[in-house]
This record gives sequence, C-alpha cells and structure tokens, in this order.
Amino acid sequence: MKTKFLVITLLIYLPITAQTPGTDGANWTVVNITADNELDYPNTIIYGPDNYLWITERKGKKVVKIDPSASIPISKTTMLDLSTVVYQDAGQDGLMGIAIHPDLYLNLNTSNNYVYIAYTYDDDLGSGVSRKLRIERYTYNSGTGTLNSGSATTIIDGLDASNDHNSGKLQIGPDLKLYYTIGDQGANQFGNACNEIQAQDLPTSTTDYDTYKGKILRLNLDGSIPSDNPTIAGIQSHVYSYGHRNPQGIIFGSNGTLYSSEHGPKVDDEINIIEAGKNYGWPEIAGYYDNLGYGYCNWSSTPGGCTTSGFSDHNCPSGVTPITEFTSGMPLNFKEPIGTYNSTTAIEPSGDWLTWPTVGPSSINIYEAGLIPDWGTSLLIPTLKRGTINRVKLNTAGDGLESQIYEEFHSSNDRYRDIALDPDGITFYAITDNSGGTSGPSGTSSVSIENPGVVMKIQYVGPTLNSYDLSKTNEFLLVPNPTKNYTKISFNLNTKASFGLIVSDIHGRTITHIKEINNNYNLQTSNLSNGLYFVRLIDKNKEIATKKLVIQ
Repeated sequence: MKTKFLVITLLIYLPITAQTPGTDGANWTVVNITADNELDYPNTIIYGPDNYLWITERKGKKVVKIDPSASIPISKTTMLDLSTVVYQDAGQDGLMGIAIHPDLYLNLNTSNNYVYIAYTYDDDLGSGVSRKLRIERYTYNSGTGTLNSGSATTIIDGLDASNDHNSGKLQIGPDLKLYYTIGDQGANQFGNACNEIQAQDLPTSTTDYDTYKGKILRLNLDGSIPSDNPTIAGIQSHVYSYGHRNPQGIIFGSNGTLYSSEHGPKVDDEINIIEAGKNYGWPEIAGYYDNLGYGYCNWSSTPGGCTTSGFSDHNCPSGVTPITEFTSGMPLNFKEPIGTYNSTTAIEPSGDWLTWPTVGPSSINIYEAGLIPDWGTSLLIPTLKRGTINRVKLNTAGDGLESQIYEEFHSSNDRYRDIALDPDGITFYAITDNSGGTSGPSGTSSVSIENPGVVMKIQYVGPTLNSYDLSKTNEFLLVPNPTKNYTKISFNLNTKASFGLIVSDIHGRTITHIKEINNNYNLQTSNLSNGLYFVRLIDKNKEIATKKLVIQ
C-alpha cells in the first residue's frame, strides 16, 4: 500500500508541459488522405478484410469505406445507409460501434460473413423521443463490397441510450463473444443532472436492461447471455463489468487481455484492464482509491426536488453533502486502473473543462507488431480535449504499464476520435471530429479545429527492428516477414531438432496446427488474408517462443 501511494504522490506533482510529438521527427510522415469534412462525424475506424478502411459516421448514419492505397484526396463510398433507422440529434448519439466476424478476415466468402453494428434509435411512437440502443448483424457481400441492407438481424435492442455518454464501442473477443460498452448516459450533469447515476446498480433479472448503464456487456453472437458470464449479486446477465463512467474504447491484446479507456470527471481519466465481475468504482471512486481531488454530488437527491437550473460542476446543491472516496469504504470487487494519464490531482481543480487535467480518451488500440524501435507492446489512445494521440508502453506481462509516462505520439488542434492499425505494422489511420471543443495540445483555451472530418495517415519510415538472434535459446526466425506466399522458419538446432507449430490470428483462433516441423521449414501463407498473425513453436504442448507474422 505504501508503494502505491508513493507512486501516486509522484504523479500528482508531474508538471504539465508541452511535448514535441513523436511524429514530428524525421522517421514519420503525416498526411490527410481525405479532404476536410469528407466524413460526417466519424465514430469508429477499422481495417477491413478487403484492405479498405471501414468507418461509421455518427451523424451521417452510414457505414462508409475508403481505399487507403488510392490517390489523394480519397473519396468515401457507402457500404450501408442506416439513415431510416438511426436516431441522432445530439452530441453523442447516432451510429457508433462496428465489429467484424474474424472468419471474414480469413475468407471474404465465408458463411460467417457477419458485421455487427450499434446505433441509437427512437422507440417513442408518439411525438416525443425515447432513445434506445440496438445492436444489429449484417452480412457482407463480397461481390459488391457492401453490407446487405436487407440482412439486418437484431442481436439486442431496448437498451437505454442518451444524448450523452453512450460510449458505444464493439469488439469480438478471442472467445467469439461480443463485447459492448455502455456509459452512464451523462447522468448527474448538465441537462441530465436530475438522472441518478446507475453505474453501481446491478440487474435483478436476466432482462433488467434498465440497469445496464455504466457497464461493459458480454453477449453471445446471437445476443443471448453466455453461460460463463459472471454471476453478480446473484444474477447472471449480459453484464461483464460495472462501475463505468464513459468507456469509449476497448481492445483485446493477443494475450486475451481486454484493455479499456474511460473518461473521468474533472480528474482521473482511466486505462483499465477489464475482468469478469469487477467493479470499476464510478461514481463512488474516480481513478485510484486515494481520496484525492475528487468529490461526488448526487444532484438527483436534492431536498425538495431536483432541477437542472443552475447546474455547477463545482458546488453541490443546498442540502446535498459532497461524497468523497473514503466515505463508504472500498466497493465490493473494486479494481483500480493501471493508469490515469497523469490526471490525478491532490485538490479538485477549479476553472472549466478545458483547463482540467483530464484528456478525454475517445478510443484505444494496441500495437504488437514489434517493428518500431522502443515501442514494445504499446497502447495508443486518441483524445478529444487535448488534441493528441497518446502512446504508453505496457510491461512485459501486459498486466500494467511499464511507467506512467505518456508520449504525445501525435498532436494538432483537433479532436481525435479513433485510430486503426495497418497490417504492415508501421502505418496508422486516425479519424477526427468535424467540430467541437478542444484546447489542442496547448491545453489552455479553446482553439479551432484544423482538420475536420478527415482520415489522417501516420506512417513510420525509419529503420525497423531486426532483433532476432539465433544464438539465443528458444529464438527463431521468420524470413521473409512481412510476406505473402510463404515464410521460412529457422531456429537454433542446439535447442531441439524439431518443434510443433501453431499459427493463430489476432483473435487467438488457431489457423494452422502442425505437430512437427524441422529447421528451415517453409510455411505456406498464400491461403492467409492480409493481416497480423502469431507463429508459435510448441514442445510437448508447451509454448517455447512466439513471433509476429505480417501477411501483405
């Protein structure tokens, strides 16, 4: 305990200074590959199995794609138009997350040609608006390169949605389950100040969707409840974890770990490792369990009735006592974040949201290609408030950060919404909001957006790593890598004459399993789609070594 508090104390006093972005160096190039406003408030970008970039437009209500190899400026094409079903009229509703069935990356003509999409819709049949959330499944048409509009299958619907803090990110895990993030719906602030935060509320039945706010869900691909979901407070539901404020990003590492980025209030944006049944604290705790710089006012409990008039981020309503993190003790099953972007402070900050230490993390991705020097395994986190894409390095085990040093990987006066990785291991694609408030990397006051609604290509052009040393026990070599049709596997004959071999995809699914290979074995890869794979040498069912293989 003493060690943790010492670390926190050091973080509190780290000065906030402008950095020189990593991409300003000679080893990087940055270019907008679309014109300004080509995208209509993009929400999610992924590298598709057809080598196009697939993008959801929150306001545009369309799934669109661009060919990153085309001549600049690149125009989008529509894959699916959902304007007749998506409801959008506020800052955080509309068309949001998208996830592709992993089989589609292996074969564009697979029977599992499924794409999952999340969006808000209006469930009110009258003149009012009742926002709800739906996840649908569509089929991909390899002939047209589009999604079949008539193939919509509802996976789940009727979940509460809002004009604020919907979160809305989708991932298919290595367990072939669908993971979905739901924020606290902006409760207890601004126009939603009279709505009680329900992030700590737990389901009382398998269909108690009203309590799904502030949660991360885990679903079977048909929308049913997985039999191995955690039982929380006596109920097994779709709820996988709870106590979340606004987790706008989730990503799986190749080791199966689920990482998440989450918005804090004035302080304590979070990087979390998500585990089944764990409580991430909100609203009782923001960031670490440290009683630093954070207080909670439950506006909905205002004596005499709540009103959103006069809402303040700094002052509790008359008669409402501020709640600090030590008031009621540590919550049951609480799990701390692995990092807070240096946004933990000793005293609750004054001023307005642009001057607070939070950065507004809008997504998260993981770099595991091993080609860029000094990166190791790193998390990449786009931010909204500070106009940056942050990079932070994971430790060897992947269960924490190597240090609390957050590199300003790239920055500008923009709101970075999401980032995708190219299978080549050296290229990244970021999308930006069309408008909205940001201080840019200066972090002092509001600035104008420089690159609205674009896809930005960020490419490493420096020397890549070639760290394989065949003199080391348990090391092996893949040549060529990246490759297309084959790669030769060479290993140290002093270790063993033969090994078993497993090739798996980024979702952990086994693609190839060979019981025995000899040195200088030619692994045929022409049947593999472009992307990142993992080659494992096995001895008596024990993993000896793993290398990443890029198929181009």
